[in-house]
Amino acid sequence: MKALIYDALMAPLGWMGLTEARRRLVARVHGRVLEVGTGTGLALPGYPEGVDSITAIDIDAEALERAHQRRPGVQLVRANVQELPFPDRSFDFVISSLVFCSVNEPARGLAELHRVLAPGGELRMLEHVRAPSPRLARLQDGLTPAWSWMTGGCRLNRDTFSLVQAAGFNVTRRVQLLDGLAEEISAVRVQ
Repeated sequence: MKALIYDALMAPLGWMGLTEARRRLVARVHGRVLEVGTGTGLALPGYPEGVDSITAIDIDAEALERAHQRRPGVQLVRANVQELPFPDRSFDFVISSLVFCSVNEPARGLAELHRVLAPGGELRMLEHVRAPSPRLARLQDGLTPAWSWMTGGCRLNRDTFSLVQAAGFNVTRRVQLLDGLAEEISAVRVQ
């Protein structure tokens, strides 16, 4: 039931551009792909047909059941991004869409993504983040405690860009959206 409610709540955001942003996120990926925090699999239909494999993880079993309906053939694994059950250097791409706002220890999660990416592998993220405007950032700071409580841990004011850099990734692309409230980030594992 939660998965159906989530999809219903996300539908208007999809119409407002989130669906297109997810398509950009997965465009032209190839090789072995890991999608973290796949949820109900809203990004799965957008993957190119030529990828070698797609593995998608989430901590919610009900959401993964719904994700299976969106793209059969994807390997679905119930797992936490902070403790990935995959060997080092297993993937060529890692995709994250609206995930790291809810990760309890984002530095640990990003370290795990760094670990499972092959050298030269690419991390692509779409995240809502702390706004660059001091006024908007203060508003986010004020709203975050109640918002986090209502949404099961989502933080409106996380500085994901800095966390990605600190995790040892080389950021190759950063596009701020919605006055800096969201970002598309592409980063490469150098070593």
